[in-house]
Amino acid sequence: MDAIAVIDIKNSIVVRAVAGKRNKYKEVESRILAKDEKSPLEVAAVFYKKLGIRKIYIADLDAILGNGSNLEDVKEIKEQYPDLEIILDAAFAENNSPIPYLKDFLDYAVIATETAASFSFLKELEEFNSRIIISIDLKAGNLIHNIKQWQDKNLEDIISELTNFGIENFIILDLATVGTAAGISKYIKELKLNFPKLNFITGGGVKDYRDIKELKRMKFSGVLIASAFHNGSIGKREVALIENDDVLYQAAWCITGAGHLLEESISEIEKILAEHKKLKIDIYLSKAAFEVLKIYKYYHRLESLNCEIHRDNSASSPVIGRIYKGYYDLLISAPTTSNTAAKFVLGISDTLVSNLFAHAGKSKLPVVILPTDIDENLVSAAPDKEVDVFPREIDLKNTEKLSQMADTIVISKPEEVESCLKEYL
Repeated sequence: MDAIAVIDIKNSIVVRAVAGKRNKYKEVESRILAKDEKSPLEVAAVFYKKLGIRKIYIADLDAILGNGSNLEDVKEIKEQYPDLEIILDAAFAENNSPIPYLKDFLDYAVIATETAASFSFLKELEEFNSRIIISIDLKAGNLIHNIKQWQDKNLEDIISELTNFGIENFIILDLATVGTAAGISKYIKELKLNFPKLNFITGGGVKDYRDIKELKRMKFSGVLIASAFHNGSIGKREVALIENDDVLYQAAWCITGAGHLLEESISEIEKILAEHKKLKIDIYLSKAAFEVLKIYKYYHRLESLNCEIHRDNSASSPVIGRIYKGYYDLLISAPTTSNTAAKFVLGISDTLVSNLFAHAGKSKLPVVILPTDIDENLVSAAPDKEVDVFPREIDLKNTEKLSQMADTIVISKPEEVESCLKEYL
């Protein structure tokens, strides 16, 4: 999946699009741009250098509105960054062929339902079919077009008709959601299900990575992003995640300082990673967990999993922000000591693991917990022998209270994580 940065150009200045109200577009304001960086080249440079973007969508608003064009600005971007692929909407139509630009510098030309008076000229573009993208322009679910024979046709029939020209690339965009952070419209996702083999790019309303990961799993070929880049909710790390086709799901797995069920939990991580190739697990260790893993000689085994391992250096670790950016589909704590379980129950969040649990609750991220104190009599593995353990009444009560918390599942053995994954991933 491609993370495609959007640049809207008007009078050689980049503007911010909001809900398709082009008469109200203002100069872009951004956390990632310097105050005076407004030119298309400057904005493209920031996307390229700071975010690692390698594909941009440019809407030449002057061309779309019939007020001239900004093609020289677009060409300048290509000259400065030749490996930056450009998708251009410049009101290409029967009387404004994209062929000269495709032969000169352009990577992809957009033919938009909003501006094209006819699509019969697609026959003339046959040799460029792989570089032609049809933009299905919608507003509040209604197709924007001026083609009489489409008046009584539904969207599915129109797309099918366009594929008869050999076109496989489409942008499906509802202008009413652009710049609103309202999320991708449900009917656009349903449309993709009806055309699984076509290359669909969508966008408009993307708030953060949570809005994108479902599109990625549905095999959209690209997502258009503008506001989420400028306000900082999606950055370079998220771009890499969007474009990493080897990762469709992510889980955060916390390990606390218990010897009981520790080896079994590590074995379960190994098993899950082997069976779920598109799942990435990030591992979070409490301070005691790091010590216990060393004592039991399991730390190198954990390192061999090639997972990201985060140790508790401070309770307010920046990685907790990943929860709010929507990285994770599930938070797992296994094994969970009585100390950590008590903190979970009491709402204490003064460690990395307890803080992760607290913020998972605040963001409604599902949690799976494997407490060590689940029975009145336990046999636990110490470093050199097995020992009898008798959990206190308060420990067993805390386990019960955990099972009553919202979005929380309490399990009794590590093997149960697998069934939880199937439910949430």
